[in-house]
Amino acid sequence: MSTLKNNLEAIQQKAKERTVKTQTIEYDLETLVKKIKKGIIKLNPDYQRNHRWPDAFSSRLIESLILNIPIPMIYISQDVDVDDEVDDEGARYSVIDGQQRLTAIYNFFEGKYALKDLEVLSELNSSYHSDLPPFLTRRLEERTIRCLRIDSTVDTQVKFDIFERLNSGSVKLEAQELRNATCRGPFKELIKKLAKNSKFTEMSKLTPDSSRVKKMEDEELVLRFFAMTYGTGYSSYKGQFKKFLTEKMEEFNKLPITELASMEKNFLDTMELIHKSFGTKPFAKYRATEASTEEMSQFNAAVFDAVTYAFSTLGPNKELLHEDFINLFKDAEFFESVEGSVNDVSKTATRIRKAMEVIK
Repeated sequence: MSTLKNNLEAIQQKAKERTVKTQTIEYDLETLVKKIKKGIIKLNPDYQRNHRWPDAFSSRLIESLILNIPIPMIYISQDVDVDDEVDDEGARYSVIDGQQRLTAIYNFFEGKYALKDLEVLSELNSSYHSDLPPFLTRRLEERTIRCLRIDSTVDTQVKFDIFERLNSGSVKLEAQELRNATCRGPFKELIKKLAKNSKFTEMSKLTPDSSRVKKMEDEELVLRFFAMTYGTGYSSYKGQFKKFLTEKMEEFNKLPITELASMEKNFLDTMELIHKSFGTKPFAKYRATEASTEEMSQFNAAVFDAVTYAFSTLGPNKELLHEDFINLFKDAEFFESVEGSVNDVSKTATRIRKAMEVIK
């Protein structure tokens, strides 16, 4: 208790800083659909996965709305203040929690699916929105949904925390999906572009239809590269890896376009040089045996850290032998640094230091 008393001032300050300003608003469905159509409310494709609710699931939501059955509150983030002018797009709000519900509503109003598998209103099965009798159309349009709006002044890290805590969908969003929802800016667009680089995807064993890509692991790896290599890089990492990456993404979004162009060139040059030197499996993980080494996996994020950091410091004409890096796995300290909790601060520093020793 004495420790609590001693920290009282710090607790009060933190509670004050992290208190979130919110406002509860009720929107009728007609208004919500119009705002989504105009792009004012963004059903954010930058963090939305490729899969959606099946039509049967969406249909049951529409049935619930017609029957006035309560549905959970929608959480939205006010990203642009109502009085601010924006040059690039009309989006002022993004959806924190309830994206699938709003998508199901919007798609039905837009005639993208017919109702199916309804049990109470079974007569409506196979009906599109345009098929509904006028009284049901009015009932749907005038049905309201409660929305909790989070104030535009809330900073990015707090919004990320809110997304993570409220992320209650049937399929949880991954950290990078949440970052794409909270960290807007030119760097976000850059990592989306670089994540499609053919040499990077080949070496990282990322195929377009893989679950890793659906979870945006490709984009997170690009962010990881820059977080480790750019500016203070990994030396500024003090723990809480997800938070570290989020802070770096927010920081990089504020960089000038000329700086981002330089970062893009470094990434592409690094991937080119790694591919030229090590071929298609530079980020594989190995285990030392009595005779030599054996491959454990074709891709390992911790090995990715070590190899990409080392290569990012080289000039284009530097020759490196893949064998020298594979021999690192015979070093017990290096092997331990790519095992288990690989985002541990000391393990991160160790594997990069060991990789740098190879190229010196």
